[in-house]
Amino acid sequence: MITGEFKIKNPTGLHARPASQLCKLAREFQSEIAITCGEKKINPCSIISILKGELTQGKTIQVTVDGEDEQNAMDALTEFLYNLQE
Repeated sequence: MITGEFKIKNPTGLHARPASQLCKLAREFQSEIAITCGEKKINPCSIISILKGELTQGKTIQVTVDGEDEQNAMDALTEFLYNLQE
């Protein structure tokens, strides 16, 4: 299991377009991926869950990846979250 912490830097947060991109990315991996923001548990394979998570600029999220391709998944998610800009 790998865990990472990320701060949302994108001024518009994870709105519909980046939520869709994150969802598509998360579905590419066999590993179980979970996101938490405060007390909220967010399913990154669900656009609705991501949008309901209200992941706005400045919020810190914790990403946990567990499974056979966890390192590849975390690398891809890290790149996505660090480079998220609009």
